[in-house]
Amino acid sequence: MSPQRPADPTHRPLPLVQVLAEDGRHRTICRMCHGGCGAIVTVDDGRLTAIEGDAENPNNRGFLCAKGRASLEQLHHPDRLTTPLLRTGPRGSGEFRPIGWAEALDRVAAALDQARRTHGPESVVFAQGTDRNYQEWLFRFANSFGSPNVLGPAHVCFYPRVMAGILTLGGFTFCDYEGSPDLVLIWGSNKALTHGDGVIGTRLLSAVRDGTRMIVVDPRRTSLAARAERFLQVRPGEDTALALAMIHTVIEADAYDHEFVAAHTVGFEDLAAHVADYPPEAVAERTGIPAEQIRAAALAYAAAPSAAIELGTGPQQHRDSFHTCRALLLLSAICGNLDRPGGDVLWDPPGIDGRRSFPRAELLPPEQAAKRLGGDRHRILAMSGWAHPGSVWDAVLEPDAPHPVTTMLVHGSNLLLNYADSDRVQRALERLDFLAVVDLRLTPTAAMADLVLPVGGWLERDQIVEHAHYVAARHAFARVGDSRSDEWILTELAHRLGLSADFWPDARDALDTRLEPIGMDWRQLAELHYRATPLAYHKYRTRGFGTRSGKVGLRCDALRAFGYPPLPVPGPPVGTPEDGRYLLTSAHSPFYFNSEFRDLPSLRSKEPEPLLDIHPDAAAREGLADGDWAEIATRTGRIRLRVRLTDRIAPDVVVAPAAWWYPERGPGGGWRDSNVNLLTSNDDENPEMGSSTFRGLRCHVTRVA
Repeated sequence: MSPQRPADPTHRPLPLVQVLAEDGRHRTICRMCHGGCGAIVTVDDGRLTAIEGDAENPNNRGFLCAKGRASLEQLHHPDRLTTPLLRTGPRGSGEFRPIGWAEALDRVAAALDQARRTHGPESVVFAQGTDRNYQEWLFRFANSFGSPNVLGPAHVCFYPRVMAGILTLGGFTFCDYEGSPDLVLIWGSNKALTHGDGVIGTRLLSAVRDGTRMIVVDPRRTSLAARAERFLQVRPGEDTALALAMIHTVIEADAYDHEFVAAHTVGFEDLAAHVADYPPEAVAERTGIPAEQIRAAALAYAAAPSAAIELGTGPQQHRDSFHTCRALLLLSAICGNLDRPGGDVLWDPPGIDGRRSFPRAELLPPEQAAKRLGGDRHRILAMSGWAHPGSVWDAVLEPDAPHPVTTMLVHGSNLLLNYADSDRVQRALERLDFLAVVDLRLTPTAAMADLVLPVGGWLERDQIVEHAHYVAARHAFARVGDSRSDEWILTELAHRLGLSADFWPDARDALDTRLEPIGMDWRQLAELHYRATPLAYHKYRTRGFGTRSGKVGLRCDALRAFGYPPLPVPGPPVGTPEDGRYLLTSAHSPFYFNSEFRDLPSLRSKEPEPLLDIHPDAAAREGLADGDWAEIATRTGRIRLRVRLTDRIAPDVVVAPAAWWYPERGPGGGWRDSNVNLLTSNDDENPEMGSSTFRGLRCHVTRVA
C-alpha cells in the first residue's frame, strides 16, 4: 500500500500565535537548516505576513531556499505543540494530557535529580539534534550538572572534519570563496542545494560565475558535477583510497609545494613512503574510477594557483570518515593551499563568549569526564566532548555496561530516525526510567517520552548567531501558544537543580554577557544586525600552526600515541557480495532537513514519497519499473521505497532518502516503513570517531508486488 499524502490541515485549528515585533520589515538570520542565510521578515497589521532573502546579507545575497520560504508555514502549523504534555498511555501511544510549565519543569528536574543521586550524574544523557545555536547551552548545562554524556550527530556530521583539523593543524578550515579560488575540489557535497554553517551554496555559485573551476567527487552525478571540468564518480565509502591516490600522484609528479612542505610540515617523507602503496592503478577498481582520471584530477588540483576543498557530510558517514578528512587536509597542505587567499582558511573565533568558551568545560571534573560513554573505544570523538551513540544504547541495555544510563533529556532530535540500527534505539528508549523530549511537534521519538516540552522555532527566539564569517542577531518575532526556547528551559531546570551559579536569572540576560568581550551588548548587535569577522591569511607565518610542533602534522604522532595510525589508511570494504548485490548510500533532499519538514505541505508536495534512486540497468535486472515499490534489505532490517530510475549513479549503487517518516499517520508516524536506519548498524564503526556506516553498505533490492 502506498503511503498516504499529507492530510489537508485546513479543518484543524491553528495554534495561537502572539506577535512580538512591530509592523515593518525586519532583518534576521534563518535557521531552517544549517545555512544561516540572511532573511527579511515582514510584520503587517500585527501579523507575520512574508519572509524573503536579505539582498544585503553577504552570505546569501537575497537567496532563500524552499525550506526558508516555508518558515511561516512551520510557525502556524496546526500540529505545533503549545503546552507541556504528560504521558498517560504506553510509550509510543501518543496518549498525553496537558500540564502547566511549573509542574512539567518540577517533574523533569526531580527525575534528573533522582538519577543523579541514585546512579551518579553520568547516568543522565543529554541529547540534541543538529545545532540550532543552543548547542553551547546544552553542553554548559551538562557540564554544570556533572554528566559527560552529551549525545548528538557529531560522529557522522562535521566533527570528523573538526577533529582531523585540530589534530593535524590545530584548527578547522573553510573554503575562502571571497578570495576567488581558481579551483574548488567539491568532495561529497551538493553545495548548490545544501548549505553548511555560514557557507551558503550561493557563495560557491557566485565564485563559479566569476571563473572558479570545479572538480567534483561524488557517487552521484549532481548538478554541480554536470558543470564541473572533471567528475570522479567514486564508489560509496572509498574516499580515503581515492584521496591517497591523488596525494601519490602529486608527490610522484613532483607537483607539491616544496617551500611550504619544507618550512611548515613534519612527516613528509613518511607520507611519501606511505602513499607509494596507493598509485591510481591500485585503487582504480575499488574506487570505480579509471587511473588516468585520478591522475588528471590530482594534477589539475595541484597546478591551480589557488584551490579550496569543499568537504561534505557524505564522506564523514562511513567507516573511514576520520581518515578521509585527514587525507584531504594533507592534500591541501602539500599543495600549499592552507590559510591562503582562495584556499582552505583557518577559522578564528570572533571574540565573543561563544562556541569554545560558553560550554564551560572546566565545570566538569576530570573524574566525570573519564566516564564519557565510548571514550575508551572512540577516543577522538570523546576528545571533542561527545558521547558515542552505540555506547549510550549499550549502557541502557547491557547489564555489564561501565555504568547505567537511566534518564535522557532530548532537545530537538528524532532519535528513532537519525541513528544507526533504529530497532536498537527503540529498545533503549523503552528501557529508560525517564525520557523527556523538547520539540516543536510530536515526533515518533517524542511520542515515547514521559514528558514533552513545547519549544519555539527560529522565528521565536533571540539568539546570537556565530559563524566563521560573522556574528549576527536572530530575533524573536512571535510565540506559539505557551512554547519556550531551549535556552529558557535549560535555565529554569538549572535553577531547580541548584546550578544557578552557572546561569542567569533569565536566559536573555546571557546575551549581553556573551558580547562583552567584543565591547558590545545585545541592543547594539541587534541594531547593527551583522558584524563581520575580519579574515586574515597566512597566520602560521607569525604564530605557527596550533600543534605541538607549530607545523602541520602530515604524520600525526598524537594519533600514534592514542593507538591509531599516524597516516590515513582506508579500511576494508563493508560486507561481501553475499550481503547484497548493491552498494547503498543515502542522500538528503533539498526540501527536508534530516527528519524535519515532512509535515509542511509546501515542501511535502515537492517530494511526497520516499524515493529509491536506481540505475535503469539494475532496475531491469530486478524487474523494477519507474514508480514501483521496492524492498531494500540488509542483515539488519528491511524497508520499502518508491523506485525512481536515474542514470546519475553507477549500476551497482542505489541511493535512499535519509530519515523518512510519515507525520500524517499519527504519533508513530510509520517510522519503521521507509526509515533507512532500519538498514544500518553500529558494528562497522571506525575506531577514532565511531562513525556509523550510512554510505557504502551492501543491500538487496527486490520488487514489492
